Formats: sequence, C-alpha cells, structure tokens
Amino acid sequence: MLSFRVEKPSNKIHSILKKESFIDNKENIDMNINLTTRERHKYKLDKNSNLTEKDVILVNKTHKKTKKEKYNFFDISKIPDNIQIPKEYMNTIYYNLLKEEDEGITPKPKYNYMKEQKEVNLQMRSILIDWIIDVHFKFGFMDETLFMTVFIIDRYLSVNQISRKKFQLLGITALLIACKHEEIDLPKINDFTYITDNAYVKEEVITMENDVLKVLNFSLLYPSPIKFYEYLSVYFGFNKKMHLMGKYLMETFLIDLKYIKYKPSIISSACVYIVMKFFKMKNYQESYDNKYYSLITDENAKYSEHDVKDCAKDICLFVDNINKTKFLSCQKKYAKPELEKVSILIMNN
Repeated sequence: MLSFRVEKPSNKIHSILKKESFIDNKENIDMNINLTTRERHKYKLDKNSNLTEKDVILVNKTHKKTKKEKYNFFDISKIPDNIQIPKEYMNTIYYNLLKEEDEGITPKPKYNYMKEQKEVNLQMRSILIDWIIDVHFKFGFMDETLFMTVFIIDRYLSVNQISRKKFQLLGITALLIACKHEEIDLPKINDFTYITDNAYVKEEVITMENDVLKVLNFSLLYPSPIKFYEYLSVYFGFNKKMHLMGKYLMETFLIDLKYIKYKPSIISSACVYIVMKFFKMKNYQESYDNKYYSLITDENAKYSEHDVKDCAKDICLFVDNINKTKFLSCQKKYAKPELEKVSILIMNN
C-alpha cells in the first residue's frame, strides 16, 4: 500500500490563502499599484501616473478582448452547421496555423537548392514528385501525407547532397515517414520497396529514414497549403467540384520547384482566388485579403495581394502547360469521375 506524506503548508502560502480577494475588499480596490517599466508600457502610462487594481482588471479585460477580435478571420454565422469542421473553433485553429507558419521550421527548404546538388536536377525532382503523386493516389493515402512527403524531400535536399542512385530511395522514405504521421493503416516497408521494383531492400530504407530524421532534427510538423485551404474553401462556400479543383491546382503545383517560393497560406489563397475567378464568384477579391496569410493586419502588412496574384500566375502557367510535359499523374487522377473530372474541365475551358 502506498503512503503519501502530507506536509503542512509554509507560513507564506498559508498567509496568502487566508487573505481576502482584493476584488471583494473595498479598501484595497483603490490602492495604487507599483508598476514596472514594462507594465507602464503595456498600460500606456507615463512615469508619474498611478493605476489602481480596479483599473488593471478593466485594462486586462479590454486588452484580451481586443486581441481576440483582431484575429477574427471568419464570420462563423455565415457557415452552415452541416460541415464536419467545428466552426466555433475555426478562428482559433486558423490563427494557430498562421502562427506556426510564421515561426517557421529548421532546416527550411531553399528555392535554389538544386544549384548545390551535383547528381540530381530539376527534371529528376519533377519525375520523382509526379511518381509519388501516382503512388499516393493508388494507396489511397490522406491529402496531408502527400504534402508532408514533398516537404520532407525538399527540406532534406536543401541541406544534404544525394546521389542519383538513392534519389528514389529518398522519395519512398519520405513517404514512409509521412505515413507514420498521418495514416491509420500504415503499409509495411516491403510495400514501399516493392513499388520501386525491389531496387532497394528494407535495411536501406531504415538507414535512410534515420538519416533523414537526423538531418531534419526530427522536426516534421508544419502547416501545409491543404490545411489552410480546407478552412478557406468551407468559408467561401465551395461545392465539391470547386473544392476538388483547388486541390488539383495545389497538388499539380507540387511538381514545380517554384512551389517553395511561397508560404503555404499564400498558395492556398492563390488556389482559392483561381477557383473563385474560374467560377465567376463576385466576391473573389476577398480571397486575397491579407488576413488569410499574414498575422500583421495593419497597412504595413508583411504580405500583400500581389503575393497571392503572383503565386496564382505561377500556378496557372504551370497547370496550363502541364500537357507539354510528361508529368501527368495529377491530371489523370483528377480526370476520374469520382473527382468530378476537374482537370478535364480546366483543359476544355
């Protein structure tokens, strides 16, 4: 039987517990408070000003209310109740996504990392990502798994050299790591080696997995464009076809290395902007409001609508010319009836 020793509280703690709350004490409510320099700055007071405890309570309440209202991204009263996303938490979740994006991740993917690679090039990266999109679809993996896989590949290649022989090994290893994070029914390592026509063995995958995780400091979680897009598409009232078109644009853009140039929230806003323009929605201008991709909401915002429009141009340019390339896995995927044939819809427009 376990026994626990109960010690008598210290005189200091005991005396604090005996004190009445200053809120209930009318004599204390108007007592002046000695403020530090930081606190005076917080309450916007000069060095000769005094503040009562009652004033502190009121200022703190006002401060918290202002902060909460500042990050009111979505008017949840306009969102229907039959959606799967808990709309009462949408603003909080979206704020946290932007905060995580703003804090960044180390090591970061570099847009020009291919210049430092000796044995692989842009063409090989495009072939690998296109192949991964095909594998991802055939396995029926989650959307987030695909974006995490590509993100792992680009981060690893940004700081580490790789041989041509092990390039595909990196691809299946990144997919394996992403699956461990996102999938419920996790495939076996042998399944991943099988899809490479047994070009690698289990031990090589395990060794590469250890290497990738060490290079990335075991830091993998970072908000992807699909995370932001889920909330924006719900808020702007996208139907199934519109939602799938945005996903098609986003996934196809993964093949282009320009994808690294833009923040995930910028990419998602750009895809929303393209879809709204494509379907001639009158409120399309709302899609590039900087509150959806920047925590800075004043006139000196870090990002502007031009970032969204530049990204949208790059996406459209790449998607419009995808037929001239061999990277057609995403186009074939979204040409299927269950995915509303959105790739065909774009081609025929």
